[in-house]
Amino acid sequence: MIEIKEEFKKLIPALTAEEFKQLEENILKDGIRDPLVLWNRYLIDGHNRYQIAFKHGLEYKTIDKEFKDESEVKEWMINNQFGRRNLSNYQRSVLALELESVFSKRAKENLKLSEGKGKQISAEVKVVPIETRKELAKVANVSHDTIAKVKVIQATATPEVKAQLSTGEVSINQVYQDIKKEEKTLILEQKKKQNAIDLSIEVSKNKPTVYHLDCNSFLNILDDNSIDLLITDPPYSTDIKDINEFANSWVNLALSKIKPNGRAYICIGGYPKEINAYLNILLKQNKFILDNPLIWTYKNTLGITPKMKYNLNYQIILHLYSETSSELDTSITNEMWNVMEINAPDGRLGNRYHTWQKPNELALRLIKHSTKENDLIIDCFACTGTFLLMGSKINRNCKGCDIDINNLQIAKERGCIIIGK
Repeated sequence: MIEIKEEFKKLIPALTAEEFKQLEENILKDGIRDPLVLWNRYLIDGHNRYQIAFKHGLEYKTIDKEFKDESEVKEWMINNQFGRRNLSNYQRSVLALELESVFSKRAKENLKLSEGKGKQISAEVKVVPIETRKELAKVANVSHDTIAKVKVIQATATPEVKAQLSTGEVSINQVYQDIKKEEKTLILEQKKKQNAIDLSIEVSKNKPTVYHLDCNSFLNILDDNSIDLLITDPPYSTDIKDINEFANSWVNLALSKIKPNGRAYICIGGYPKEINAYLNILLKQNKFILDNPLIWTYKNTLGITPKMKYNLNYQIILHLYSETSSELDTSITNEMWNVMEINAPDGRLGNRYHTWQKPNELALRLIKHSTKENDLIIDCFACTGTFLLMGSKINRNCKGCDIDINNLQIAKERGCIIIGK
């Protein structure tokens, strides 16, 4: 008695309606010439012929094959299909993937057998390493890259798309790219939603600490090469008598506190003398690479109509990194550019506590790009605490300093812990 095992039957790629009709006509004309193949009563070759024979009451012959186990049966069935049918690369890959567990098991057995002895166990026994993906590609006669893509497709694509692949209406590469594009879109949407959540949550634990100290006194408390990120917004040249002297007084000291694989963001005004003062220092140091300047621009503070010179609606952020720095997380497309257009706090878009206050969204963006949870972030000109508060919202360890009592009071009201006031 013949038995049908669904696990074996699914290894036979379905005939199209036309192919089945043609096979049926041939059998009705010439009979079933090839015997059905059985293993332990299970049908392993001839499912379509058996269906037609049962439908029309036709005679057929059977032969039995011997196999060690079901894995060997599957391997024989798949190779038999490859040898007898004109299958597409997609169909061949799908069939080969049915053998993934077989090759994975062999790979583990070989690894265990040769553990500590290399490929040659003895003069008589040699263990050949098995790479599952390459073996599957060899069986299907496709590239291992194709096997990898089809594996993703099988786990993700709809039955309708798989049917289109089987008939050749769409290509493996086209479907794979569509899946990856959809995955990327989903990830970006999730990140955008998370950004909105991060901006809305309050700092309830891991509050940032702000010391009532000047920049240099604070930096000298820190160990060299101890911080992951310096992000700070020092006074601009409009508020400093000698910008060159001021920049020289703290920049190199601050850089010495950053880990060799850390990063820095230094916000400066777009004034020629100020730009020159910082570039003179940063281009001479050799600990970090100076990136092309980032531009933060805004359109919601118009000012008066200019007559002799243009209004300034941007500020510069000097970004420093090293060859060993971790990669930036700029997977959200509009966050990958040097120019960042985010309106400034103005009472409608977040409370404005200070003239040059940076928007929360900008602070959060830069910190997310360049740090991970529990990283140490330092702001040696903390002002009202924006950078530190945004870092604390996403579980960074944030510390800073400021000498202005009024700024410290606002920072405290916003959620910072003040020390030394």
